[in-house]
Amino acid sequence: MDTFIKNYWSLYMDFLEDFEEIEYKGISLPYLCHLPSLILKDDQLLNELKSDDFSKNLKHQISNQKEFQEVFNHFIKLHENPLQTNKDGKVVIHSDKLLRIPYNSIMEYFNPSKTIILGTKLGKVKQTPYYYKNKDKIDKYTRNNFRMRTDEKKYQKYRAKSLKENISQPKKLRAKSLLDVVNWNMNWENLRKKRTENNINTQYIKRKMSNYYLSNYEVNVKESINQVQKKAIDLFDSYKGHFFYDKNEFQKWFLNMIATVINYVEMSERFLEKVSVSCIIVSTTHSYINRILAIAAAKRGIPTICMQHGIISSELGYLPKIATIDAVYGNFERDWYKKMGAPRNGIEIIGHPRFDQVFKPSRKSRAKFLKKLGVNPRRKAILIAVRGDADNNSWRQLIRTISNNLNVNFLIKNYPSKQPHRLTKEFSNVYSTERMDIYDIFPHVDLVVAYSSTVGLEAMLANKEVFILNKGVIGDTDYYQRLGSLLQKEPRILGRYIVEYFTNSKFKKHSKKNRKIFLQYAYPDTDKSGDRLQKLIQKLTS
Repeated sequence: MDTFIKNYWSLYMDFLEDFEEIEYKGISLPYLCHLPSLILKDDQLLNELKSDDFSKNLKHQISNQKEFQEVFNHFIKLHENPLQTNKDGKVVIHSDKLLRIPYNSIMEYFNPSKTIILGTKLGKVKQTPYYYKNKDKIDKYTRNNFRMRTDEKKYQKYRAKSLKENISQPKKLRAKSLLDVVNWNMNWENLRKKRTENNINTQYIKRKMSNYYLSNYEVNVKESINQVQKKAIDLFDSYKGHFFYDKNEFQKWFLNMIATVINYVEMSERFLEKVSVSCIIVSTTHSYINRILAIAAAKRGIPTICMQHGIISSELGYLPKIATIDAVYGNFERDWYKKMGAPRNGIEIIGHPRFDQVFKPSRKSRAKFLKKLGVNPRRKAILIAVRGDADNNSWRQLIRTISNNLNVNFLIKNYPSKQPHRLTKEFSNVYSTERMDIYDIFPHVDLVVAYSSTVGLEAMLANKEVFILNKGVIGDTDYYQRLGSLLQKEPRILGRYIVEYFTNSKFKKHSKKNRKIFLQYAYPDTDKSGDRLQKLIQKLTS
């Protein structure tokens, strides 16, 4: 355990203990707060955590992550009741951006009459932009007539009226989109532009399945919030001079989190009280909303399944484990969670339904694909997955090393941006994949290079050779370590291995063997994950 990780989890443990008495309905609120969202934004604190001397500021001195997970295991036991089977209850899918279960999988594996799509907020009204001359009129219309509307017909009627009013304004004063006026949970405009199978919040699902929103169960708990916040403020006084708790940023964050968490505790409990639920599926219990749902469900004996939203490249995004079952990709996660102190019966290997798309045939020929991007079809194509402008110098070195030895084209998949990456302007043989879906790209490239991300696993499942530029992350788990020489920290060395792959048949055979060994451990079962998820739900609810 390196110094940073030791100090990080020790600081988290201090926070849990120091503010343990801040409770609501018998639940210690710090356990439901997402402290990493504050720590990881504080550059000064992040640097201090790397120092051995920092431990002098801390009460706890944990020696391994198991100690931290065991504290949460105890917390969960305080609030959980034995699992109850409710055959007549509905399976709840909490829809957020990290769930990533494809549209087709939802419709194929979940019975609409027995499934609820749970959202967070509906019909919230944003501040109308200042450039509306008829601001008051639109505000009044929005507030009175559109607060809780849910069907498309009513929405389109409202949209037509709003746009008619908007278009009468000078061009420079017009709203950029209707979403500047209304924070509409289902974005119908984008719906028509995106492939529906990749969007869980589609019109078809919304019409076929029951849709609930936690905001519909909101109650006024302002008085309770004030009481709990006052108690926290009194505690702040006792920590005068503390390196962390005495900061305005921490105090503001914690008071806001108290209000947010209490509201979601109330909404979650009222939802489960009024709706018959057999099981809840969430994307990650790193999210405080999902964490609250999991604890509220545990109190009622309702099982929760936490899907794995990406590879565990950093431990910071996957600890603590809280759901009844964490549905993971493979043996790596099972062994890792066990090492971290998670309950043995709390892990099931089921893969992920979105990876089922990898095994489907391509909808475009290679010629059409490359023609659309303007790429020379006579050259080999290498896909590079990057994350914005992180490590641009390393990617430059990699491209130059390969280009000096091979006449190839590079396609850059830029995440999270959809805009062409800046490297496409620096090299004549580097192209943007534009807005193409990653699963439409894999069949038409000869090799994939990625940072330590889920793209590497996805590409291997698509039967592509993968090389990883390992720049290291905070809390690195060495996920790709089993790839051997296909994982390198230095871009020039990685580039030379890629050249070797294209020019040396012996090395090519070696890399394929490494990929096979890696997948046997990381994703051992390539049967449909949707089937395995359904079996897990039946096991928990029957």
